[in-house]
Amino acid sequence: MHTPRARAFPTRLLVPGVRPMSAPPSNGLIRLLLLLLLGFGGLSGVLAGPVDCGDRPITFAYYKYGFFYYEQDGQGRGFDLDLIAELTARTGCTFTAQVMPRARVWADLENGQLDMSAAGVQTRERDRFAWFVPYFITKNYVLIRAPALRTVHSAADFLAQPALIFGVVRGFKHGEAQDQWLEQLRRNARIEESAGIDVLLEKLKRGRIDGLFAQPPVYQKIIADLDLAGEVVVQDWFGDDPGIRGNLILAKSRFSAADAQRWQVLVRQLRDDGTLKRIFAAHMPATEAEQLLNF
Repeated sequence: MHTPRARAFPTRLLVPGVRPMSAPPSNGLIRLLLLLLLGFGGLSGVLAGPVDCGDRPITFAYYKYGFFYYEQDGQGRGFDLDLIAELTARTGCTFTAQVMPRARVWADLENGQLDMSAAGVQTRERDRFAWFVPYFITKNYVLIRAPALRTVHSAADFLAQPALIFGVVRGFKHGEAQDQWLEQLRRNARIEESAGIDVLLEKLKRGRIDGLFAQPPVYQKIIADLDLAGEVVVQDWFGDDPGIRGNLILAKSRFSAADAQRWQVLVRQLRDDGTLKRIFAAHMPATEAEQLLNF
């Protein structure tokens, strides 16, 4: 009895919105279609799929930090609030949020009591317990009291004057070069820590500290709020520093590597379709908002 051979069907590359071809595509056409996919957000974006919201709300922590999160007329406002609203709309995920001091945010992310936060700097130590998804890039500048300008024009000048005290937010990382410089001050008890940037600027205004690091979206708002124009001066002590990426922080206790990749694809889509620029420009000048997007 003759057994018919199975027919060999040609392999077809199926692309949404494009009807299958009657003949197998050429290698050149396959490469063209892949390039088109890459042009629409990258192949990883096509493959990543929607985020997994899980079976319970995502716990999220805001931190009062200039335009990133602030309160006005009793209502929360800022980049991060608008970002979470957009992520909620696009994913359908439910977030439960609260405002926390920065040091507690990191502790709760590490011990599994918190799922997500924002505006975090990635380090090797933090890689143990969190994934990092960039959504802006910025740089730390120095805010220094005007009276110190007679003798201080650089990080070396500040270091050379033992009476000067520098303020930092507890739990903050500022970039490799800045943190190495701060360690020199810390060894000589010349660092004063506070729970928040607003507290540090009050101390700067009162003369309890002589300088601190801050980023443009932060100091632009708080200098105006505290009426510090003329009392503090902004300087760039680390001119070669390319800046630091600010990230959504995803706790590994809640999110897998595949989950983090899907969130990253989504955030890149927000950048590429102009949503992040719109969010940033709602709180600060558009030209400066544009600079945050080069991550």
